Amino acid sequence: MKTWYDERTSLPGPAFWNAVLFAESARCARFGRPATVVLVEIVVLREEHGPWGSEVAPADLVEISAALANGCRASDYVARLDGPRFGIVLTETDEIAAINVVERLRTRVDDLLRSRMAPARVAFGWASPKGELTLVEAVGRAEIRLRHEAQ
Repeated sequence: MKTWYDERTSLPGPAFWNAVLFAESARCARFGRPATVVLVEIVVLREEHGPWGSEVAPADLVEISAALANGCRASDYVARLDGPRFGIVLTETDEIAAINVVERLRTRVDDLLRSRMAPARVAFGWASPKGELTLVEAVGRAEIRLRHEAQ
């Protein structure tokens, strides 16, 4: 079941994410305004996860979610999708400008993971609507970029 709110991170959940994607996709199409969808995943690096278990430790997940939310503008949307995965909609941001946001967020999360000596790293995928492609459809392109970076 998709939830509207993730209690662990205090971020909106997957149901909110889907609603925002469709609403922002319609806004982009109607008004011709830019937006970029960003997928973020914390990738555990080795089989022996130590205190992290097979997923990101709960306390670290809360700090990572806060780093992502604090690194975005108030007009952007950040949601926890599932496990160590997050989704972000950067409003009024084209794909080129989104690279700056992604690199700023990468630095924040990498610094946090390094300070925790975590056996993990962060992977990003991002995409914007192009031509007939909608923001909702751009998620597929962002997923491909994320999978490539997560390898």
